[in-house]
Amino acid sequence: MASGKDLFVEVAAGGTLFKEGEAAGELYIIESGQIDLFPAGAGEALITLGPGDCCGEAALLDRQPHTASAIAKTRSRLLRIDRMALPDVVRANPDVATALLRKFAVRLGHLESCLEASAQTVVPPPAPASKPVQPVPAPPRPAPPPVPKPADPIPPPPPPAPKPAAPAGLALRIVAADQHMALDPMRTQFLIGRPDPATGTKPEIDLGPFDVQRTLSRRHATLLREDAQYFVREDAATTNGTYLNGERLQTGVKAPVKAGDKLRFGSIEVELTGA
Repeated sequence: MASGKDLFVEVAAGGTLFKEGEAAGELYIIESGQIDLFPAGAGEALITLGPGDCCGEAALLDRQPHTASAIAKTRSRLLRIDRMALPDVVRANPDVATALLRKFAVRLGHLESCLEASAQTVVPPPAPASKPVQPVPAPPRPAPPPVPKPADPIPPPPPPAPKPAAPAGLALRIVAADQHMALDPMRTQFLIGRPDPATGTKPEIDLGPFDVQRTLSRRHATLLREDAQYFVREDAATTNGTYLNGERLQTGVKAPVKAGDKLRFGSIEVELTGA
């Protein structure tokens, strides 16, 4: 590992960035590689962080020792910000503070999900000691029910409603890689983006492996199916936009698509084809 005065830190795969219980005085922002966080007594990583994520920030801000150990899953390079230098960094670049708040919110949501999952596993209380069962006298036999009168004939059920048209089979062709991804015709919604290691969310259409220039958002857009018609919609504004046949889509407005249309998510070009 580099000396304490260096701006960047490099950690080999399997190396330790910091250990649980150590005094925290530095914030790390991952430039490349992956870092696993192991909480106390855990046999497996609670979360895997990647480029753009940060670690050590909670212990840095509340001046408490690290509550987890950070182990490099792959060779990693990280930007190190000293506690004394953090106020100057935030004043010079307020986006750093905004990014930290977003990371705290994601971590809190992940923790709440884990707590909810744990709460669903309830251990039943021990059964009380069995007591001798006292014989219960048989109840008197009820009087026979009256003979029902003949009911009116039941009308036949109405004819079933016509089934909607079967959805047209579609597939996505990644233009740069010339790879095809068939769409499940039984699904009505497909999230397009890249995996989110903080929340564990994985999109149905994962374009992360093709995002060489990192222009793709984690929740970039959504592909919808209504009966036999498909639509594309950008739910939240993205930096690099969503394009249909060369025109940028307006955020929140769905646009119909069909085989032969060309889409672009950031820098990734996709063509709709028949399955």
